[in-house]
Amino acid sequence: MASEEEAQAKQLDSVTDNFEEQMVDEDRAKLALSSMGAGKEDSALAEADQVAVSKEDVDLILSELEVTEELAKRTLREVAVDVKEGDSLVVAALRKLVST
Repeated sequence: MASEEEAQAKQLDSVTDNFEEQMVDEDRAKLALSSMGAGKEDSALAEADQVAVSKEDVDLILSELEVTEELAKRTLREVAVDVKEGDSLVVAALRKLVST
């Protein structure tokens, strides 16, 4: 009887150990994925900060929407990174501001 209980205890320990290892691996994976996403956002923000925006574009957005000058500039910089050639930067910024 004692050996049967010992066998059951060993089996329970092995299941518990396996579960704990899976939890650690899952936590590591989540951490790795979140750090990868943060790096992309940082590089996109750094790239957007380097974009020069014209005062006329900022003034146009300010006249059309009730937003701050800083928000208008930041939005123009953000959409400048993704805007397709031939598309209007101001129109893209206005669309983004209206849709958020």
